[in-house]
Amino acid sequence: MSKGRLVIVGTGMITPKHITQEAINHIKNADCVFYITPDALSTGYLKSLNKNLISLTDCYQQTTHRRDAYQLMVDRVMQEIEKELRVVAIFYGHPGVFVTPSHDLMKLSQERKIDCQMLPGISAEDCLFSDLGIDPGSVGCQSYEATFFLLNKLAINTSSPLIIWQLGVVGDLSFSTQIKPASDGMAMLQNKLELFYPSDHCVTLYEAATLPGFRHRAESVPLSQLSELSINDISTLYIPATTSPEPDNDFVNQWRQLQ
Repeated sequence: MSKGRLVIVGTGMITPKHITQEAINHIKNADCVFYITPDALSTGYLKSLNKNLISLTDCYQQTTHRRDAYQLMVDRVMQEIEKELRVVAIFYGHPGVFVTPSHDLMKLSQERKIDCQMLPGISAEDCLFSDLGIDPGSVGCQSYEATFFLLNKLAINTSSPLIIWQLGVVGDLSFSTQIKPASDGMAMLQNKLELFYPSDHCVTLYEAATLPGFRHRAESVPLSQLSELSINDISTLYIPATTSPEPDNDFVNQWRQLQ
């Protein structure tokens, strides 16, 4: 096994409020810290923990394709690990949620028998449950990336809430580093959702707070008005259930007969 070590951590949605003590300890003790953060406040806080910081943000400027940018990130991190250094890679939010390079790093490290670990972080989904008062354990919860939802035939359960992620790139198949939705992306999403839900069903556009002292965004409209809303990179859609689950009386009766 290589003497190099990799720990992948998340900053949560609001730095430094959301970063865990476990992540902080690894950052402080690392030989090298790679990071992507959304604002200067986050960067300043990370520098107070470890001065050996290297930004990965410029990888997006070196190519026009996001997949190539992710590969550049992976290559940079792996070069330092192979020098037998203790390396930390920091990503925004939860490091395993919509973070392709973190999973690529884990897979490659495992293949090369490098000691690696991913620590959990507070995600936008965690914030959504808190801010909107949602309990995913009550009737379950479905979750899909927006373009994946558009392109695939899915069995949507209308008796359970539905969360649609990454509205900011809905319908965009270019995978460009210039993040933007397709010109008709939101209209397509509304159209497909209306196959499952009535047009007057109330849905909520949600954006988690990303800076201390700021509130989240929660804008509720009828589904028929969804495509009229202003969409940002971090916009998420929450759709409440419209029906109640149907009790499985046949199964219950069969189970009772076996007792």
